[in-house]
Amino acid sequence: MKKRKKNNSYSPDGDKNTVCGEFFPETYPAFRSKKWSRGMEDPLNTEMRLFCSCTRWAFNRLQEDKSREELKKEGQQVFGLNVRYCDDAILKGRAIIESQKELLKMETEETKTKLSRAKKKLRQAERTLNKAVEKNDTEKIKNLKRTVHGRKARVKKLSDKLNELKVHQDNGTIPTVVFGGHSL
Repeated sequence: MKKRKKNNSYSPDGDKNTVCGEFFPETYPAFRSKKWSRGMEDPLNTEMRLFCSCTRWAFNRLQEDKSREELKKEGQQVFGLNVRYCDDAILKGRAIIESQKELLKMETEETKTKLSRAKKKLRQAERTLNKAVEKNDTEKIKNLKRTVHGRKARVKKLSDKLNELKVHQDNGTIPTVVFGGHSL
């Protein structure tokens, strides 16, 4: 039988002490500077807002090739967060950049597939239009002209998107990233 290790968390009397705590209790003894909070905003919302702003800020600075250590120091001053939060925001910004680069490859392949399908549908619609012109069916011709026009617009839109994605891949950049706000 294994011997049980003695747990040092017991008090000398043999009683175990548990301390309950909350990050932000009902009354906020942890004072938050008026510089960072907005009116009656509670501390958790302030902390979340500053962290999200710091993440967006770090993302933009990482694209400018700034170092992590440099960003940590500057981020603490700009947002009033501690080192750990600033570092986490920087890491989150870096992860967003890496995931966007992976998504760029996937999106390029997906757009190629969509473009080939759209071209195939355009060819079919043009063939059907030519048959309708031969039969001189005015109602079908009118509808098919609209269909062909829409298919051409779709092919153009997809080819423009594919060209844009290829430019990003060639330059080593990523498409625009939108950081959502409260309203979004």
